[in-house]
Amino acid sequence: MSLRRVGAVAARIVTQFRRDHRSLGLLFVAPILVLTLVGALWGSSSTSTVRAAVAGDVDPQLYAALQGTKLELKALDHDAAIEALRAGQTDAVIEFDQAGAVVTLDGSDPARTSAIVGSVQGALTDLIIGAPLASAVKVNYLYGGPAYTLLDYLAPVLIAVFAFFFIFLLSTVSFLRERTSGTLERLLATPLTRAELVLGYLGGFALFALVQALVILAYTVLVLKVQYRGNFATIFIVEAVLVVGAVSLGLAISAFARNELQAVQFVPLVLLPQVFLSGLLVPVEQLNDVLRPISALLPLTYANEALRAVMVKGYALSDPLILRDIGILAAFALVMAVAAVGSIRREVA
Repeated sequence: MSLRRVGAVAARIVTQFRRDHRSLGLLFVAPILVLTLVGALWGSSSTSTVRAAVAGDVDPQLYAALQGTKLELKALDHDAAIEALRAGQTDAVIEFDQAGAVVTLDGSDPARTSAIVGSVQGALTDLIIGAPLASAVKVNYLYGGPAYTLLDYLAPVLIAVFAFFFIFLLSTVSFLRERTSGTLERLLATPLTRAELVLGYLGGFALFALVQALVILAYTVLVLKVQYRGNFATIFIVEAVLVVGAVSLGLAISAFARNELQAVQFVPLVLLPQVFLSGLLVPVEQLNDVLRPISALLPLTYANEALRAVMVKGYALSDPLILRDIGILAAFALVMAVAAVGSIRREVA
């Protein structure tokens, strides 16, 4: 074995990468961006406060005693308190009757639910009216319940992430191959317009994307036995609009890569911010003031919100929240398709 020849091969690789400024940029910039997101999400030592709405007529002394606990309280009537709980503006609704305390929770996030129950019961234990209230606390759930698992809560988000990731990667690499092999130039020599070309590729990739979305959804529901409340067709519609947007994004992003290695290196830049900021790891409403506006620009944020609303809370397709999220996802797909058309013009014109 010749060390000189080995060194020559290694030198060629180093020279090749030294001239590949995109790969070098992605190699060093992507980890910094990801670590910055991690630091912004989990670098704070602050703890979240449980927000509780006290509903109905409550003895002033009891309410004052509750205010002395770690709960963040506000007094509302029953209907307003339940509506605030549905909207995510409060974590728990506490009501009192002759038998003790009734606590109503959202119930969709098992980990969060357990923490809220512990905080509320801990606060109520400190209040003694004849006997510890903790021995007479009844817990109700709007959604989910004691049998609700972490997989049931995470399934809507995981469905969206997996569907988005795999079809984005496939469409990016495949369309890049069409660019670098000269196929696009040959096709554009025909009467095809750039818009027709993009729509054709979009239709072809979208067919596989929709089949993939259906397989992921069916496996999640039928094999993993994930609990869901909404209509199966509504879940698929949300997922379908998302994957069409992922295909459009892949077609547009491929213009910024010169080889398949560069295309793969775009994955962390595109996917990881959405994983961190779309509600998978940290609820969107708990993001800080800097990260929340960024989250509002990401398609997975709206897909996660819609899928959770349908699967966990049973929202219908006609619900304004679902229609809004689908509309935003459709608009994102359209914008990315237009960007893909423009990228072909820059590439071959």
